[in-house]
Amino acid sequence: MTQPKVEDVVAELQRGAIVIAPVEHSYVLLCDAFNQSSVRRLHELRGDQPGIAAQVIVGSVATLTGITQGNSEAMLALAKTFWPGLLTLNLQPNPALNWDLGDGAALGEIAVRIPKQEFLLKVLNLSGPLAMASASPAGFGAVLEIDYESEIVKSADLVIDLGALPAGALSSVVRNSIIGKVSPLEISRVGAITFEEIAALVPEITVATA
Repeated sequence: MTQPKVEDVVAELQRGAIVIAPVEHSYVLLCDAFNQSSVRRLHELRGDQPGIAAQVIVGSVATLTGITQGNSEAMLALAKTFWPGLLTLNLQPNPALNWDLGDGAALGEIAVRIPKQEFLLKVLNLSGPLAMASASPAGFGAVLEIDYESEIVKSADLVIDLGALPAGALSSVVRNSIIGKVSPLEISRVGAITFEEIAALVPEITVATA
């Protein structure tokens, strides 16, 4: 397996390519978050239903100031403590941005994180925000190894294959409990980062009820 150069991956993304790359415990589809045709294609490859939003990955906490708004000190503290890593923050997008992650900007929040994957971090620091979704058909589980016979892999423009990935927990997800407000915060999914670890930093946080 030959890993492409960072600059070549960035060039592919900038021209509108769909790239398959590894994050901590799965292979994912990536594209330029601001290229709406590429984002649409990403969703089409997965067979997503209309209204599904891709996640966003970034290379630094500082990027949040450009793509989101209304972030509390608690949210920023979580980002600075647990990124890169398996923490997803659901944040209010900057309304000035011209993008559509697949929901027509109807959801009022975007899911953002920084993955803990060295090669991908180098790409992100040059590419800017990327839209991300699992490299599996909608409704299926994580992809731990590249299957070159799958239609999604065949349809991707570039595959970064680092071999079999270790299975692991999903990211923990924190959001504002009331969209449009900066507090209080709630954990909508407890995953790799425990409630206790998060509550040690934000004691007032709660766990969302079903």
